Amino acid sequence: MVRYLTTIAACLLMSSLVAAAEPAKWQSVVKEIDPGRDAVAGTWQVTDGGLQVNAVSGARLALPVTAPAEYDLKVDFTRHTGVHSVGLVIVQGGHQVAFEVDAWGGHLAGFQDIGGQTIQTNVSRKNDISLENGRRYTLTVEVRKNQLRGLLEDREISLVKTDGHDLSLSNLWTMRSPQQVGLLAWDSETTFHTVEMRTPMGTPIAIAARSLPDTRPTPTSPRPMPNPAPAVNGNARGKRVLIVVANYHFFYREYGEPREELERAGIRVTVAAGRRGICRPHDGSGQGPDGGNVTAEVALTDVNADDYDAILFSGGWGASAYQYAFTGRYLDPGYNGDRAVKAEVNRVINDFHKQDKYVCALCNGVSVLAWARVNGKSPLDGKRVCAPVREAPAGFYDGQRAQPSCRWHPERNGAILSPPGAIGRPDTEADDVLVDGRIITGENDPSAREMGRRIVQVLSN
Repeated sequence: MVRYLTTIAACLLMSSLVAAAEPAKWQSVVKEIDPGRDAVAGTWQVTDGGLQVNAVSGARLALPVTAPAEYDLKVDFTRHTGVHSVGLVIVQGGHQVAFEVDAWGGHLAGFQDIGGQTIQTNVSRKNDISLENGRRYTLTVEVRKNQLRGLLEDREISLVKTDGHDLSLSNLWTMRSPQQVGLLAWDSETTFHTVEMRTPMGTPIAIAARSLPDTRPTPTSPRPMPNPAPAVNGNARGKRVLIVVANYHFFYREYGEPREELERAGIRVTVAAGRRGICRPHDGSGQGPDGGNVTAEVALTDVNADDYDAILFSGGWGASAYQYAFTGRYLDPGYNGDRAVKAEVNRVINDFHKQDKYVCALCNGVSVLAWARVNGKSPLDGKRVCAPVREAPAGFYDGQRAQPSCRWHPERNGAILSPPGAIGRPDTEADDVLVDGRIITGENDPSAREMGRRIVQVLSN
């Protein structure tokens, strides 16, 4: 009997060990996805082959799940067109980060951002990771409390020891909530055939009740106000502000949100660009379903500073076309601009400066001020300035091919830069706007509404 019971116990122990050795089962979340509700940027649709997205810059979709402290996220995907990255957004320790493969047009892979650095310079960088269009791949990220592990085809690409405190999500991939995980594809038509998650202990992944509502502007509905506007004394009513956008690739949110705040305060807004007529935004920059095209009412050659109380240069890579003294060259010829237009931009900045009027810039628009020349030097020289850590357009800087942070431009021209996200609340960039004399700069598109409010405030005094 004793031998029989011993045998039974041994069998039970063996069964438990085998069970413990079995990996946790994957849980599909594809059937929970509603593209109309969960898409953040790009056109997503469910097809027979899976979840497909068109080729737009910054295409991303939030998964309707609640990420636990430790989990694995895995997708099978095929990139059909393009030469840029496919990836995942994950959350670790309350911080978002992207894991990308075949990124930056240089076949790089890794996590970004870490310590404010992209794949190009951070410790997760892996070279020579390229995708073949039309081929199916498996991409996996393992999230643990003390490390992240990214795999392509079950081969480890990056292993990062972190508890999440140094992680951040590039503004190019901004989600609607800082706790959302999601799918990414940059300017590449892609099909995600499967989307699966699991926990190390096999506990079920919690499906969120619903995704957060879309807060992007549309032509038919006003944008919700995330914070109450600061009180002003009404003296701004009737003032006039010129917003300068690029004809090609301005960032819609950095035009739309300041304009809403200015007009709500009774300020008259005029839009200018290098040429009069239609101006086209970056895809995925906050525009509505109409595409976000904006009509420039005035060409920069016709701008008279006498007619306005302040000028605001919105961002987007297209703003690079207005950099007067920049001697480099961009790979996208649309960003190199026209010498005559650049000279007009510099004239306009000088005219506003001579009349002691406010000159303002958001995100990459700060580079326009950096490369202006007033009395032989940059108007940002010695000024306290906000500027984004996001990447400038790829090109040739100081004679070398590179893609530095947009902060390179003001730093190169003597500005004193505020640390990213350092103003006001430390957990957000929504209040990162600096006023130094008659120069006002904002960090990026999350700071856009605050830029509008700050202009209202200074024009009310």
